[in-house]
Amino acid sequence: MPQYFLVFNCGSSSIKFSLYDHNTLLQRLIGLVDKINTKETTLSISANGQTKAETSPLNYHQAFAKIIGFLKQQDYFNQIIAIGHRVVHGGHHFDRAVIVTADVIAKIRALTPLAPLHNPANLEGIEFCQQHFVSTPQIAVFDTAFHQSIPEEIYRYGIPNTLYEDLHIRKYGFHGISHQYIAQAAAQHLSLTQGNFICAHLGNGCSVTAIKNGKSINTSMGFTPLDGLVMGTRSGTIDPGIFSYLQQMLNMDINEINQLLNKQSGLFGLCGLSDMREIEYLIANPDIELKEVKKAKLALDIFSHRAASFIASYLMYFKQLDGLIFTAGIGQNSALVRQEIINRLKFNGFAIDAVRNENAAQAIEIHAKGSKRIMVLKTDEERMIAQSCQMLLAN
Repeated sequence: MPQYFLVFNCGSSSIKFSLYDHNTLLQRLIGLVDKINTKETTLSISANGQTKAETSPLNYHQAFAKIIGFLKQQDYFNQIIAIGHRVVHGGHHFDRAVIVTADVIAKIRALTPLAPLHNPANLEGIEFCQQHFVSTPQIAVFDTAFHQSIPEEIYRYGIPNTLYEDLHIRKYGFHGISHQYIAQAAAQHLSLTQGNFICAHLGNGCSVTAIKNGKSINTSMGFTPLDGLVMGTRSGTIDPGIFSYLQQMLNMDINEINQLLNKQSGLFGLCGLSDMREIEYLIANPDIELKEVKKAKLALDIFSHRAASFIASYLMYFKQLDGLIFTAGIGQNSALVRQEIINRLKFNGFAIDAVRNENAAQAIEIHAKGSKRIMVLKTDEERMIAQSCQMLLAN
């Protein structure tokens, strides 16, 4: 009888789930519940080359019940031997995946102020599964764990020691599951045991990570996912003095400022669009109002400059770089963004092959002759979580 790992990636308004063979890690099915708590909640499941979808109002509990019902109907339920959960923030507590216990749950809950949109949803998935898979091990895989190898001189901030010692204020970094997967996939592609890479995870959330001998040594996100690159709706790195200035000039409180920087800034704040595909469409269509095109072009320039500046700064860590890697929605799919970033890195030894760049789905390596290696790889966080389950249960 086959046995499976069930993987959950629970967001504030969505649930991704996948089923993997526990030996081969081949994916048996993939599903998504999107727009939870709206009238347009959509449940889609793809398996055996076919996709089924339905739309109906669902809250979080109802969405999980639908998933469980499907697993029982298809006779998968009793063949699941472990359930892996993505947890965004593990703080200083976790440097690897762990089997969920009451203590682990308490620590994840205590970290909610550091990831208020994510950790509660992650916990909801864990606790629901504990109720329905009573004797099945639950495994928490942390987005921050991969970055626990970052040296203290990099993860510490220039603030009073007591704030670090008592409140654990430091750089944590995120997207670690994705960066870890990409580091392994790139090393495998190059027949390396462990590689030296700079990984640019560019999606609605964005981060760049320096990976040396397979380990994270610096990353652009910090204490929260707000730091670093310009993102879909997040500002990225910003002078903290602006906080008090906004308070004085606009009478904004800290919650309003937090909302502004997380939800109303980034690409959206610059041009009114948070989706890079829509921004590229504006730029490519000169018949659209010129003012809007200029704002879209400026947003692209700011986004590309910030990404290039982080990549360039991370070159200092490597005597030999095995590759710069683009991944995630924008990184994998936008030839224009890759070109714009590489254009800003021409004095750092990077050059792109235009034909390969336009056809990145068929070419993993897209650098021009004489350039440092540039790669495009598809990330797979769910598979990385399944792999963590496999490794943990084998020990």
